[in-house]
Amino acid sequence: MKKAQITIFILSFLTVYLTSIKHVWTVFIPYVEREFMVPRSISVLPFSLLNIANVLGFISFDFINRVLGRRLLVTLSGVTMSLGLLLASLSRSMLTLVISFAFIYGVGNSFGYVLAVSIGINQVKSDKSRTATGVLVSAYTLGIMTLSPLTTFLIASFGGWRPPLLIYGVLSLLVTFPLAVVVEGKNSVEEAESSGGVLSLNILRSRNFLLLASIMFLTTLLDGLIACNLVPLAEEVGSVGSVIASLVVSIYSAFGLLSRILIGKMSERVSPLKIMISIYVIAAIDAFLFPLYRGLMGVLAVASMSAILFSANVTLSPILARHLWGVRNFEAGYSYLLSAIVMGVLVGPLIGGFSHDLTGHYYIGIVLTALTTLLGSILTLIFMRYSRVQ
Repeated sequence: MKKAQITIFILSFLTVYLTSIKHVWTVFIPYVEREFMVPRSISVLPFSLLNIANVLGFISFDFINRVLGRRLLVTLSGVTMSLGLLLASLSRSMLTLVISFAFIYGVGNSFGYVLAVSIGINQVKSDKSRTATGVLVSAYTLGIMTLSPLTTFLIASFGGWRPPLLIYGVLSLLVTFPLAVVVEGKNSVEEAESSGGVLSLNILRSRNFLLLASIMFLTTLLDGLIACNLVPLAEEVGSVGSVIASLVVSIYSAFGLLSRILIGKMSERVSPLKIMISIYVIAAIDAFLFPLYRGLMGVLAVASMSAILFSANVTLSPILARHLWGVRNFEAGYSYLLSAIVMGVLVGPLIGGFSHDLTGHYYIGIVLTALTTLLGSILTLIFMRYSRVQ
């Protein structure tokens, strides 16, 4: 890689890293509840509604990219992420906090993630692009692991929850602005026409997309349930306190970080679809056995496989999109697949919540999402029969 390419790759990595600020919201919840005198169902809205903003951003990405071009869209992403975080730090009501963090920052977050992964991959030779994909998407997990304790430290140092948001808002602008300067500004329509590529509407109508999106949604449900409920799951099943339960989250994140890099590297030698089927089947069996598990080790077993499953989806989805729809149409196809993954993250926790409310435990929900994961593996096998993914 040339020096300029290394610089762009690092900026792309840092942009993906900063999009993980989304998951740092859990640190702010106690402080927001105390200041605004709201219950937990309200304090989680900035995070839960941000997922909806992500879906809206992913769906509209291709259209906006066509209109603005990549350089302007990178700029827009940085400005909206920064503006959303800055306004959130100044919010004096839950309404303005939700609008700022969930929707202004959230839309910029979705644009920034797709662009950063796409731009970063393009800096690497094709024979190493899959490993590069794993490294890029691992930046998100690295962000969750490091920004959460950093945010706690900053809150303690500054005596409040607002300064960290202000700092992250400035950092978002400092990272994305240089990326916007160095990135090529050609938009996706010009690229698609020059290469004879398919338009995004054709992607949405294709059998490849419908099958792959269904696979991503069905299998992500399991991780959505586990990841969102991991702390109470560890406390109830593992019979541990909040400190040990938080350690389980760290272990989950560590598995996610390492597996994304390894899956990216492995996909250079093994078909991504074969990797997906193998992981889905193991994760489904592990989840089916969960009602038989007792103690903390059982929770760790299902949490680690859940992390690996999600890593497979977020690492291999850009690789598959690039293969199926080409370099010129990669961003459009990838953004649509991300919408399916985020919908799984949205619905999975609801399944877990209903399971716990109706039965007093998570077992039914976990078994149900194990079934959807098994169905996803069957669909992957069907997809593999006629696709030529290598």
